Amino acid sequence: MMNTEEFYGLCHSTDLYKRVEQKNSDITGGNITREEIDLIKEWEGVERVMISGLKQDTFDYFVQHHAHKFKAILFWKNKLVEDWSSLSTLKDVEFIGYFHNQRITKMWDMTGNHALKGLSISDFTRLHSLDGIQKAPVLERLHFGDAVWPASVLDDLKPLEGSRLKEFTFSGKKIKDEDVSVFTTMPDLEVMNSPTNHYTTEQLAWLVAKLPHVEGYALKPYIQFEDREEKDILICGKRKPFLSSGKDEARIQKYADKFEELVRQYKEE
Repeated sequence: MMNTEEFYGLCHSTDLYKRVEQKNSDITGGNITREEIDLIKEWEGVERVMISGLKQDTFDYFVQHHAHKFKAILFWKNKLVEDWSSLSTLKDVEFIGYFHNQRITKMWDMTGNHALKGLSISDFTRLHSLDGIQKAPVLERLHFGDAVWPASVLDDLKPLEGSRLKEFTFSGKKIKDEDVSVFTTMPDLEVMNSPTNHYTTEQLAWLVAKLPHVEGYALKPYIQFEDREEKDILICGKRKPFLSSGKDEARIQKYADKFEELVRQYKEE
């Protein structure tokens, strides 16, 4: 089992990983040598690896000769890799994270990833479909979106229909087809996260009404930020404002009341 806390850490905490040392790097993002990769042979008791500087040939070399030894792999800034289909051979890896790529256009065949429970895909500029995710036998948690550059776009979420995902997080620029009904087809869903301004207030309220057991960052009337002195309240929904809990109490309550009213209406449908 992989819980939300563990998944979040694997996605975002590079300190959890042992890095493959690379002596030289350049702006093209790919010049690690096979000799540097082979130093992995000297490691003992390491379950998580982070690797950078891969091009297509060294990516496939790492996957073929070393990747199967780890439970979690974080591919960090390997933007020139064009084809990640060799990942299909990793039958025992439990988590794969891939940060920043400019060439990959489609998912790999995940049929053979029998242990893969968590997958994070960040800052991909040309991958616009999750088609293939439905073939992952035991995938529970999926993150797709942006970590640094606002460039990640999905066409739709149709590949998630009927999936056994427990958690889905979208942090990208946009999803072209914004139909939220796909989430109601996912029987094991526990967590659904998205930016507060990705869906309308009405859509968020509909999700709360139809999926009362599902938690999510934006599945609420508003979010309060303790580290902001002014305008510390963000109303959830497209084109909704930042407000001040000290000065805008009546407006905030009005938004909250409207949200709860929508939830009640949608529950009765």
